[in-house]
Amino acid sequence: MMNDEEKYLKSKIGNRNPFTVPEGYFEQVTGQIMQKLPAQEPKKPALIMQLRPFLYAAACICFAIFGVSIYLNTQTPETLQLQSSVQEKSIDYNDLFIDEAADYAMFDNEDIYAGLLAEM
Repeated sequence: MMNDEEKYLKSKIGNRNPFTVPEGYFEQVTGQIMQKLPAQEPKKPALIMQLRPFLYAAACICFAIFGVSIYLNTQTPETLQLQSSVQEKSIDYNDLFIDEAADYAMFDNEDIYAGLLAEM
């Protein structure tokens, strides 16, 4: 629904576009703006930006060296001797469990073989 002001404008102007642009304006405006801008030299990237990949690589190498040195320093002769004595005294609990389970169930080899063949 149109109000009175819109009706008045519609009667004076009609359906035509009241705004105009001079001929060739958009073809010339880009060149005019570029002429008004001062000439700038392209910027050279900062030195830190050029060296960034090398800095990342150096940091990774330092981290690896630091980690290896800590690992090697924790392997003293005392800890190595302790580890070897623990390995010598270690018991294979898996075999011990199976033996106890077989004794508890009173299975002998023939019963185990018969059970395995029945599953086939």
